[in-house]
Amino acid sequence: MLLIIGGMGFIGMHTVRHVLDAGEDVVIGVHSSRREPDLFKDEIGKRVQIATVDVTNPLSIVEAVSKYGVNRIAHMVAPRLGSLTPGDEYRTNMGGLINVMETARICGVDRVLVASSQSVYLGLKQGPFSEESPLPVATGNATEAYKKSFETLGSLYASQTGISVVYMRIGSIYGPLYYSGFNLPSRMTRAAVTGNPPDYGRGGVPFSDDLTDWTYVKDVSKGVQLLSMADTLSHTTYNIGSGRGTANQEIAEAISATVPGVNFELQPGKSPNYRPDPFMDITRIAEELGYAPQYTIGPAIAEYAEWMRATPDWR
Repeated sequence: MLLIIGGMGFIGMHTVRHVLDAGEDVVIGVHSSRREPDLFKDEIGKRVQIATVDVTNPLSIVEAVSKYGVNRIAHMVAPRLGSLTPGDEYRTNMGGLINVMETARICGVDRVLVASSQSVYLGLKQGPFSEESPLPVATGNATEAYKKSFETLGSLYASQTGISVVYMRIGSIYGPLYYSGFNLPSRMTRAAVTGNPPDYGRGGVPFSDDLTDWTYVKDVSKGVQLLSMADTLSHTTYNIGSGRGTANQEIAEAISATVPGVNFELQPGKSPNYRPDPFMDITRIAEELGYAPQYTIGPAIAEYAEWMRATPDWR
């Protein structure tokens, strides 16, 4: 039985669906979210159980693991950026990590999967980025700092206790159920579907040739499912991404093909922050588990736009 802490989050909900489709039941650990998404609404109380889990309260994690006979945990929850004071953010992130791993040690959980991020590669000047790429200590933002800390301190704890901990370096994600709609594909798709001018945020109008490892959420969650259900794993760190860099111009063209009459005028060329090949090498998870992204940018944007049209509350 798999416990997904953060299973009502963006990636978590899609992961639940993949795990169910692969034949395994799921426990979703929730703190404040009480959604019943259509993805698996009919399975709640049957193959999907809901448990109240607060990662800052270790007893709540132990209770969920013990009650449902959990043997694997996917730790995929993180406080929303800017929602807590720096001190509370630190205590929630780092305290939550140790509470999850201590539960695994005490209860004899077979494997803990921890959501990391491609942000750990931000200090590198050029890709593709492999799991063996040396990472600089210096960090530029909170996500990068916490994910590096998770991997460093979690690996130390695992070596001291003998528990199995696996880190999932997840690419930039977009797609249905992304509630904040913060990133570029979501902002642009929403603008096209609603007929409003695009809000690019603080970064302003993006440069057409800049690249990002954009990965559709259904591909990312499939990778998480494969790692959570594998009988054995040969490594402790896995990239989950698209395996390629997608240019901003490709996003604009995909949206224009999906929503006729919509055209985005991006800044030409590359930004001062341009990095060559800024995507993750997915050879490890592909060769070991058969992971292969199913969505290219065109079909993914088309599906995402159709979901937005059918789900106006999520615009």
